[in-house]
Amino acid sequence: MLSVNPEMETKIPKLAIIAGNGDIPFYLIEECKNLGREFCLIIIDGHAEELSKKYKPDFVVSLSKMGRAIKFVKDIEVKHILMVGAIERPSLKNIIPDLWTAKFLATISSKVSGDNSILSKLTKALEKEGFIIISPEEILPNLLCPKGLLGKFKANVQNKKDILTGFKIAKIIGANDIGQSIIIENGLVLAVEAAEGTDNMIKRSLLLKKEKIGGVLIKVIKPMQDKRIDRPVVGINTIKAVKDAGLAGIAIESNEILILNYNDVISYADKESLFIEGI
Repeated sequence: MLSVNPEMETKIPKLAIIAGNGDIPFYLIEECKNLGREFCLIIIDGHAEELSKKYKPDFVVSLSKMGRAIKFVKDIEVKHILMVGAIERPSLKNIIPDLWTAKFLATISSKVSGDNSILSKLTKALEKEGFIIISPEEILPNLLCPKGLLGKFKANVQNKKDILTGFKIAKIIGANDIGQSIIIENGLVLAVEAAEGTDNMIKRSLLLKKEKIGGVLIKVIKPMQDKRIDRPVVGINTIKAVKDAGLAGIAIESNEILILNYNDVISYADKESLFIEGI
């Protein structure tokens, strides 16, 4: 970790990790340590509480003061930035931005169509500042979902039909920057992911299902999504929510979706007779 105490001699890190909520930042930090890759940790204020407890951050920045984080990273002469973790979108009415953030918001105010649009424009703004944005899988390539059957159980004939239909629908929804996931049962779309997130959408689908065990969660990447900073994730909480909702399994876009705690996810799916397939 980098110390910002000016009285201490420090070695300049090669990577700045800007972290929000979730588990991926933990994996990245540990892998950087394993690889001997130098890094500094910047945490978004109000996020990553457990991460802050385990790893002392080098800098904490408010979403309204992104200019300060940019100055910090430039001052320590870091070029590579990795932005990772879920971020709670603030109300623009309640923030007092610094100059850099105010200019950024003014630039995008009339051109934003959704969260992905904001992230994409933020990436381009950081690149204009001279930074190189890298993705989590550049450090953790094994997190990407492989293609094919991932556990012991296979989708049945109806599930396979739903996967084919649902994948096309999910891509259309994603192209409109609405969400990354849908739930489909016997050709009928039960739920579409919106602001509530995947796990809450799965819980909502339970009220709409016709069969005790049936239906498929399909998760894809949006066609315009910037994979470097906003790649979709499936983890143990997702597969548990699928089980609780009485779904038959999950179909995940291969080489696009990250799977956290892979062995635990597959083990749980096998134990509960759920299928997981990379499509």
